[in-house]
Amino acid sequence: MSTTGDAPPRGVGTRRLAIYYALLAIVTTLVVVWVVSQGSHRHAQVQIAGGYDVTAGGTCLGQQFNIAQSGQFATLDDPQGGASGKLSFKNSRLTGTVACADHTSRHVDLAYSGGSLTGAVGGAPASAQFRRDPPAPGAPKPKAPPSIAGDYQLSPGSQCLGGRITLDGSGSNLELVASAKNRGRLTYHSGALSGAVACTHGGTRRLAAIAAGRQLDLTLMPIPAAGAAPGVAPPPGGGAASPAAAPEHSIATKQRAVDATVAAFFIAVVIVMLFARLMGAVFARIGQPRVMGEVLAGILLGPTLLGTVAPGVETALFPSDVIPYIGVAANLGLIFYMFLVGLELDANQLKGRVKLALAISNTSLLIPLSLGLLAAVPLYTLLAPHTNFIAFALFVGVAMSITAFPVLARIVVERRMLRRPLGALALAAAALNDVSGWFLIALASAFAGTGGVSGVFGTVALAICFCLLMVFAVRPILARAATAHDEAGRLPATWITAIFAGVLLSAFVTEKIGIAVIFGAFVMGFVMPRHAGLTEDVTHRVEDFVVTLLLPLFFAYTGLRTNVLLLDRSELLVITLILFGLALLGKYGGTVLAARVMRLGWRESAVLGALMNTRGLTELIVLNLALEKGVISSALFAALVIMALATTFMAGPILQLLDPKNTFGEPLEEELAEARRQTERDSIVPIPSRAILVAPQTDAGLPQLLALAEPLARTEPQREVILARLVRPPRGAAVRGALQTESRILNTSSAEVQRERLALLERGVAARAVAFTSSDAGQDLVRLADSEEVDLMLIDGRRPLLGTGVPREAVGTVLRKAPCDVAVLVAREDAVIVTGPDAPIVVPFGGAEHDWAALELGAWIASATGAPLRLLGAPSKDGEEKDSSRLLADASLLVQQFAGVAAEPLISTGGRDGVIAAAAGAGLLITGLSERWRQEGLGETRAAIARAAPAPILFVRRGIRPGALAPPDDVTRFSWSSPALGSGGPVIR
Repeated sequence: MSTTGDAPPRGVGTRRLAIYYALLAIVTTLVVVWVVSQGSHRHAQVQIAGGYDVTAGGTCLGQQFNIAQSGQFATLDDPQGGASGKLSFKNSRLTGTVACADHTSRHVDLAYSGGSLTGAVGGAPASAQFRRDPPAPGAPKPKAPPSIAGDYQLSPGSQCLGGRITLDGSGSNLELVASAKNRGRLTYHSGALSGAVACTHGGTRRLAAIAAGRQLDLTLMPIPAAGAAPGVAPPPGGGAASPAAAPEHSIATKQRAVDATVAAFFIAVVIVMLFARLMGAVFARIGQPRVMGEVLAGILLGPTLLGTVAPGVETALFPSDVIPYIGVAANLGLIFYMFLVGLELDANQLKGRVKLALAISNTSLLIPLSLGLLAAVPLYTLLAPHTNFIAFALFVGVAMSITAFPVLARIVVERRMLRRPLGALALAAAALNDVSGWFLIALASAFAGTGGVSGVFGTVALAICFCLLMVFAVRPILARAATAHDEAGRLPATWITAIFAGVLLSAFVTEKIGIAVIFGAFVMGFVMPRHAGLTEDVTHRVEDFVVTLLLPLFFAYTGLRTNVLLLDRSELLVITLILFGLALLGKYGGTVLAARVMRLGWRESAVLGALMNTRGLTELIVLNLALEKGVISSALFAALVIMALATTFMAGPILQLLDPKNTFGEPLEEELAEARRQTERDSIVPIPSRAILVAPQTDAGLPQLLALAEPLARTEPQREVILARLVRPPRGAAVRGALQTESRILNTSSAEVQRERLALLERGVAARAVAFTSSDAGQDLVRLADSEEVDLMLIDGRRPLLGTGVPREAVGTVLRKAPCDVAVLVAREDAVIVTGPDAPIVVPFGGAEHDWAALELGAWIASATGAPLRLLGAPSKDGEEKDSSRLLADASLLVQQFAGVAAEPLISTGGRDGVIAAAAGAGLLITGLSERWRQEGLGETRAAIARAAPAPILFVRRGIRPGALAPPDDVTRFSWSSPALGSGGPVIR
């Protein structure tokens, strides 16, 4: 495959491209014309969702019921837990079967007109009147709380009770207080409140209320002067109601102090952050994007799981008065996330592959868009709310055609495809798709806001003017920020304030224009100057707060609006499967078609299709925007969320199936081979066949590890030093891609290890250097050790080793799996590793297998540097020093005999404190890791020594293949070495 220059690959001529684009344009135009013509004759179902009071035939339906609606699919439920049923609403008729409060099933046939439902239930006349608005689009259905005690504000105010009431008590028995007086005793059960109350101005009323969330739907009815209903205690103070008094209806909202609401918001934030982090870690372990785990965490915290399994817990964690706070924080996070996404897109990603990327991007956008538009025609009458058809069709089409650029970017990087033609092509096509998709979203938002074609022209014109203003007026101003960054070495606070203000103002302007707030933030990021230092500085200031706190709140906000249980009918499940199939066919098939037309191979085309089929977080943004604007229904929202998750989750397995050996990625072995060829060109000394692998995990670790590796590499036989700097993906990379940040870090790391390589070559030590991004540094280091004749791997690991439990992350993986000998350095970042005559090497020695490994490495370093070697032993368990002294003497003799190094035996008293004291003047403390480290980590003693010892410490683990420290069959453990005379004295062979 050729992707260099603008020339089409493999002889694809201009004529072929022209014919292809003409056919694509004709098909798309025909689809758009047909869809618009069909949509103009169709009508969405009238909205009947809300709360109703039964005015006749209440035997089955009770006194009140609620209707939830998604197009033709309606669900009826009695707030008191009585009647329920799945109904069909078509042509203003509500039909179906309900389970009645008396446990019978009856057929419903009600006609809707002007807020009234009239008809028959079970053959008997029935009617109901619309009284209460439904929850906002996507708002979770409020549930009956276990307790309703508290202060309430009435709206409108009641002539009987005034504007405020208080419910005192617990459980089912409550007292109502109004105007500082007890007005009656009430009973609360299963969300229903009832009883008799005395009015503040005299008279008695029967109170009936339905509790939902933090609200009471309250009705006050007059009762005869004889008193309350049977079984209800008369209110204090007596009194009678006027027979002519009219019923009153109010909504009572539970009040609480602002501080309490804010505290509840904080608890919700903590729960969301922790659970999102947990699910992200789980998904990373199974090879899925971490961000998709965080998305799923938000859904699981909503009505789909938590609201079903433990509705009381969901209500307690996310009360209705806290959800608006979550929504505001979520939208703030979304605005800055879109700013980061716009900042991440770079025109350089298109360099050399514009024509090919355009063909694939356009096809993978227009074909699924066309299929989405076609699907919108039947969906409009089936599942759409009462909205503009064009807006509905556009949002469905965009939902089908969008590609999540950040998710695709991470897959490309993690599979090491970034510098390969196919990966670079996928990235370029996704970038173009992303930009086109956001402009389509802006267009759909304009239709949703104006409701007609005439109003859209004005909105689009204003949007174009906004974009031109940002490019030609704001961009030059922002270019000065790059200059300010270069002058100060960091971005001044004034510029940070100006940029943040620009993000918010851009979002405000696009909202006023009539398109989404996120579009303005995206454009602000897109027009920022592409300056590596500036981008990194701005991203660093924004990313942690947005990715760690605000975006998980967006996922939770999405989850609270996503109820998969709404898809509880076979028709809805079939619709979901069809949407998934169309999305897969359009995006995957469209990409494969374009790639084949461009004469890519079938396998390359299939891999490209799998990459472009990821939707991820970008899709959720589109769907939330559509739901907020009332363009799609809750059931369609849930179906499309499932489609987005499924198409994103399948990318990894499909790629593994199509390319199990990752032949489209750049193997580590190839980088090592290229580094070896570079060393052969630069080196003036022969390159040894065996090597020491130096793998710093931190910037400070590189000089510390080289201080140990260089003298060891000079011993006989000499060994090559392989410098491997593995760069971890930047913070938030799984969410925003972070390609620019990653590229800057990688270039810096590469330059650093290359400087050290050249310095080693000048000092006569053969060396190679590689730097690459790694999402699993431990596994990649194991792979490097497998591919080369590595005798010893030197790695730093202060945090993983000093933490509690078994070492994890890269250090843990290397200790578990690396076939070579491994030495892990634990040292302060500012520590300087000094070995020589004035810096003795101390080896705690007890005769165990791991102690011999530590002694061998200590002898090797001592021989190479001339540092004194001291063997530190402890008295035997019976307190006798004789046995310990004999063991140390024998070990010292073996070191002298086989390694040519004099070792001074020392008996330490005082346990770990004695070891720490002995290490006070040491240049290096070397200790072995027993096999028990897999179960208990360092162990209590070694961990305490590591934390308290002033000297740097090397923890040694013997390898499973012959190497520098591999044990032979005899007891000496030193057959790998022999003394040799040289100018520097005895050295290790």
